Amino acid sequence: MTIRPLSAALKKKAAKEINEDDRRIATDITALRHWLKKQPHLDAIQPTDQWLLAFLRGCKFSLERTKEKLDMYYTLKALVPEFLSNRDPMDPKIQEILKLGLFLPLRKCQGEDSSRTCIVRVGVLDASKYHLTDVLKIAFMITEIMMLEDDNFNVAGEEVIVDMKGVGISVLSQWTPTLAKKAISCYEKAFPVRVRSNYIISTPPGFEAAYAILKTFLGEKLKKRIKVYNQDYKAIHHAVPQAMLPTEYGGQDGSLQELIEYWKLKVENYREWFVAQETARSDEAKRPGAPTTSSTLFGVDGSFRTLQFD
Repeated sequence: MTIRPLSAALKKKAAKEINEDDRRIATDITALRHWLKKQPHLDAIQPTDQWLLAFLRGCKFSLERTKEKLDMYYTLKALVPEFLSNRDPMDPKIQEILKLGLFLPLRKCQGEDSSRTCIVRVGVLDASKYHLTDVLKIAFMITEIMMLEDDNFNVAGEEVIVDMKGVGISVLSQWTPTLAKKAISCYEKAFPVRVRSNYIISTPPGFEAAYAILKTFLGEKLKKRIKVYNQDYKAIHHAVPQAMLPTEYGGQDGSLQELIEYWKLKVENYREWFVAQETARSDEAKRPGAPTTSSTLFGVDGSFRTLQFD
């Protein structure tokens, strides 16, 4: 078994909060591998030990919940290609988006056993060139990198700062109920992500309509973890120490451009992994019983009207 050992602080937190037990890890990973081999639609998938451990941690070591998330993850790779396919980091469009810095995990954590804070900069998106699906694709790519190498993220979870400065109606109108349902299904049902807090700052006109759609599909637990700061972005300093933030957010840990370049290089270094993972998906033709389709998961595409703003 090839897994990375935790620091003492994270090991203690993992035992307390997510039921991690060193004596069970190898057995649980083996059980997941046996289960995958018995699923006709998943039997060709060969994940690493570290990848399976990320799912176990995100599901607090419940084998049944882990199986459900693994199944859904590989199913959505087949059904939601706009998020989870064609992810070569050297693709010209992905290169352009990486340079924008849409999704940026911070390099520091508040403490040795603290969660990872990520900044989502929706306002840098040019709606005439890109779509919100492009934001989500990059966010999921970087999330997978954190699943593979970030123990704070996997054990302690994630805090998200959504910066909406500069977001216009052209971007907000892309946030349809269908897109919202797909995005939230990925985060809640397919990815082993423990979202601890979500801070929304610099909200633009029209935000309330988009926020109403978001809340429609969120569970009660996640709804309670969202805090909207509107224009008072400095209030974020009460939750996220300035020592962790880029200077553009009143912080002390370098510039946004440095963080953008750090993550652009990081994603590029995972090119071989993303290309290899392109074929790791559910073969729905082999699923026992009826195959899972987009309509069974999300309803019929286009059944929702686009947003209307005053």
